Amino acid sequence: MKFRLALILALALILPACSETASTPEVPLPAYVLAIDRFDESTGMWMVALATESNDEKELRALVENTRTLAKDKKEEVNSVSVTIIKPDGRIPSTVTAFGRIALTSKGMEQTGLSSTTEMVFEYRNAPAASPEKPPTTPAKETTK
Repeated sequence: MKFRLALILALALILPACSETASTPEVPLPAYVLAIDRFDESTGMWMVALATESNDEKELRALVENTRTLAKDKKEEVNSVSVTIIKPDGRIPSTVTAFGRIALTSKGMEQTGLSSTTEMVFEYRNAPAASPEKPPTTPAKETTK
């Protein structure tokens, strides 16, 4: 009996310590500006473009995930969110760094192709910001004869 009590007490002290060390630190959100904000009332789809200087994949993923919170705070019912992350480089069209899609409802799951409202589609492009003085170069196309 004393052994069981000692074992339970030991587990009660060890397990919380394990969970604290196993948790991952939260990634801070980079500074961003809401560049495009379009809401389609008929479908409940919210399309946003976020402009940020960050090129860090984890920070950009956190930005996309943060739109889930922003969508829940909107006065309209949002079914899904489509996020484009761009560089504020003054280019038209802007340099795209990442894309993301989030579903908030079952209708949003149909719209995004996700199987759950906790999932997220994220595509990282790692596109460096283009210099406003120099236009971006395009790779030469190979031709076959």
